[in-house]
Amino acid sequence: MHSFLRAIGFSKIKSRKQLEQIYYHTLREPNRKVVTTISVDTSLIQFEKDFGPSIGLSLIGEYDINGALSIEHYYPYIKGDTFMEYENISIEKQTDKESYAGVCEDYRLGMTLIFYLLNITDYAKSKWFNYSNRHMTKVKFSGLSINGTILLGVKRSKDSKRYEDEMLNIRNNLLAAAKEGDTDAIESLTLDEMDTYTSLTGRVHNEDILSIVDTSFMPCGVECDHYMVIGNIIKCTPLKNTFTGELVYNLLIEANNILINIGINSIDLQGEPKEGRRFRGEVWLQGTVRI
Repeated sequence: MHSFLRAIGFSKIKSRKQLEQIYYHTLREPNRKVVTTISVDTSLIQFEKDFGPSIGLSLIGEYDINGALSIEHYYPYIKGDTFMEYENISIEKQTDKESYAGVCEDYRLGMTLIFYLLNITDYAKSKWFNYSNRHMTKVKFSGLSINGTILLGVKRSKDSKRYEDEMLNIRNNLLAAAKEGDTDAIESLTLDEMDTYTSLTGRVHNEDILSIVDTSFMPCGVECDHYMVIGNIIKCTPLKNTFTGELVYNLLIEANNILINIGINSIDLQGEPKEGRRFRGEVWLQGTVRI
């Protein structure tokens, strides 16, 4: 059983037998079906069934030369709204199944972002036609969470926000220069990190850490595409799973200047989500790449 099924409104699915009903429903009435050739005698097929706006289940399988269909794996999804642009996005195949991980460098975070690729057949088709070497730069981020908390927002003045944006641009330029081997940029970044650590160490004695740190984006656990996120809620859309009737929230959040649509079941969310508040929780990061 996929642990993130409950994030899109399937919290009561506890057995394979219950899951088979959703399987058959997806196979009989898919919203989208994409077939692409991956070898001389095999085609890859992807069924997508929406169980609400932007949320649903995807089945990945293969057709052989005799027309026999075998389902290899499935995953729940939520689709992102906004394209984010990067210098380059690379795609790597996972070893155990026909699934892919996207990888991109993010200067805003100062680290590499890894996400689960949603449009699998689109990328498989580009490989078959030898288009996979094209320069990919845009991705819509999304994510699923099964444990989240709503926090109060941190008030920022216009002058403070403008100063933070200027400092972020300076930091991004320094990170780009450091990546090229600029020793002065590396030294400057090191000193900035030391100053930040000293400042935080002094402030945490008298202030709550969640009032000091506005947003954050950090790797979490042993899975490479799982992150602990604190982000400002820009938009909150309640959704109803059309199969189970469970309430799911689609939260558009901004974390370290990255926009992500997060899907979470209302029973797994503590607090009432509203614009201006913050979301904190572990997220399975997904992405749809423009190919």
